[in-house]
Amino acid sequence: MLNEERSFSSLEEVTKLLIAAEGKTFRELDETGRGDSVGNKGSLGNIIEESVLHYPVNSDAEADILVGNTRYELKVTPLKHSGKGKRMKTVAKERLVLDIINYEDLPGEKFEDSRFWNKSKNIIMVYYYDDREDKRAQSRLDCKVLKAVVLHYDENDLATIRNDWETIHEKVVSGHADQLSESDTNYLAACTKGANASSMRDAPAPAGSGKARIRAKQRAFSFKSSFMTSIAERALVSRIEEYSLPIPSNQTLSEFLRQQMSPYIGRNVDDIVLRLGISKSDSKASKSRLVMKMVGAEGRSVDTIEQFRKANVTKLKTVVLYPDGLPKESMSFRQITEEEWRGLASFDAKWEDSFLYEYFEENKFFIVPFESPVPYSQHVAGNDRLVGGFLWNMPEKDIEQYVRPVWERLHELMLSGGSVHYGRGTNLLPGASFNGVCHLRPKGQNSDDVVRLPNGESITKQCFWLDRHYVAKLIRENQKVNGRIEGHNGRKFAEKRQHR
Repeated sequence: MLNEERSFSSLEEVTKLLIAAEGKTFRELDETGRGDSVGNKGSLGNIIEESVLHYPVNSDAEADILVGNTRYELKVTPLKHSGKGKRMKTVAKERLVLDIINYEDLPGEKFEDSRFWNKSKNIIMVYYYDDREDKRAQSRLDCKVLKAVVLHYDENDLATIRNDWETIHEKVVSGHADQLSESDTNYLAACTKGANASSMRDAPAPAGSGKARIRAKQRAFSFKSSFMTSIAERALVSRIEEYSLPIPSNQTLSEFLRQQMSPYIGRNVDDIVLRLGISKSDSKASKSRLVMKMVGAEGRSVDTIEQFRKANVTKLKTVVLYPDGLPKESMSFRQITEEEWRGLASFDAKWEDSFLYEYFEENKFFIVPFESPVPYSQHVAGNDRLVGGFLWNMPEKDIEQYVRPVWERLHELMLSGGSVHYGRGTNLLPGASFNGVCHLRPKGQNSDDVVRLPNGESITKQCFWLDRHYVAKLIRENQKVNGRIEGHNGRKFAEKRQHR
């Protein structure tokens, strides 16, 4: 039971205190000196609790405060400015961590009475901007409180959060907590949480495995930074102009995509173009335009569509499979920036905090395969047949088995300070034969499009690629799910939705 110090008569009483803090730095607000004595990020939340709302810091499992008869969780979370000039926008700086997942208790819970929902259904958000460029020289205490708002879930967001919780719940119940990944879900994620990613907890083992428990990384329920950005835009009335797919509240993003694309599966490009009434083109980009027209978002990219952006679906990838079952090329992803190369040379760099782990752990991709009836040498784009489409994220075990060794090799090379011998036949960077799945290859506009390494060498800008055999394999695995569009990461965990 919450004590009187943490009880308030109304939301107005709480908001009045928080409004008084707006525009002030945490240093100005800090009445106890806690900020100077505690180096962790949580000290900002402690300052709001002790010096603004005037109740003692606690570590209870219950929500932070009682307003009337309703419990509220208090969350202090940073925003930042992204872009420049007219393109500058406000984005969430990080995910919002909500509650540690207890793998052993979770199987017995239902969403409505779950520990997660009891702590998360009523949240008071306290926003601040953190645009510091030099975090060692600039203290977080000098950031200013921007605004406090009560988080409201709209009907569609709540339906997606419920489905995400059920996806995580199902994976734990089935004995696969060790295969959880942030990109399994859309808005609510299971993020790693602990001193490091080696922090482990007991979890149920798969049925028939002969053991009662497995060990899985400690994870917490969290709202993805992409979803938190949309929440901040709504709260600050700074929502950018974006398109929203007309998805009913009882339908998931995957179900909607399946419904929109199903009439065209098995038809060739020329037939689909005719049925959709759009102009023909043999360029690769035309297939992307075709897909967006099918799903009802003609002329748009995935990053301008609300539901894709909230779910961190960051790329649409169209793939043509030839009669041998393989695409002609491996699949490219993003380039490594000069700042990221410098980070690889740091002795303090850790895999669990790396840009590469974050990229594959948090992002989803909309993959749409086509099949060509003839080999590449005879290929005619208009004859390619639509196979389907699916939302895909790399399985956690594949991230560890194939992506981590690439990062470790790059980290080792950058730490050594020696030459990477960039050039034909002598390149020390992990290439296509490194592990058969993840590798680096150049992807600059031309040979003059270079990046400077920490050792002073300049090389053509490098991009991460997934091998074409791996791409063909993940497409085959998704075709096994009856050709359906599914949020899928190498194992079948069917989406469950309560139709209300």
